[in-house]
Amino acid sequence: MSRNTPDGLRRSGATGQPPEGGPEVPGDFDRQGFIGYFNAEGFQWRVMIRLRLDDETWWRGRLWFSERGGTEVWDKEEIVSSSAEDVLSRARALPHEEILRRLKLSFDERRRYFALRALLDDLLEKGRQLNRIAVRVASGEMGGARAAHELDRIQQDMRTVVEGLRDVAGKEGRGRGG
Repeated sequence: MSRNTPDGLRRSGATGQPPEGGPEVPGDFDRQGFIGYFNAEGFQWRVMIRLRLDDETWWRGRLWFSERGGTEVWDKEEIVSSSAEDVLSRARALPHEEILRRLKLSFDERRRYFALRALLDDLLEKGRQLNRIAVRVASGEMGGARAAHELDRIQQDMRTVVEGLRDVAGKEGRGRGG
């Protein structure tokens, strides 16, 4: 089964997940696109872009770089546009020198505490989800009973994330074990 969408983007899912420590977004607005391969400093890097819909208005895309040895780096800069297709087109139009500049800048500033960062990113996204639901209720787009259920679920998810922070604080790497 093809995971490509008609617009040339890919939906993330069980076989299309971004690297750990990267931005997390709700599944319905979660897309990714292939930018290309390029060689830099003796390595071949695969460049993808992760797109998310922000406030149901603007699409934001962030490059991520990966190489066969397992190194993964998120771009520090975003590409923003009113359509996912435009973000993808703009990313694909970036010159090699610009992609290399973004990789070097991001690689030099990589975080050492990936697991902690991933949990904090998740907590922040849960806060955004809470806000989106509150806005939908205020606009009459979502009923109170459904909203209460969703808010309770998200609040419990946030508690779980907060409980996990202690396990990863001060530990370098991706896992809880150190």
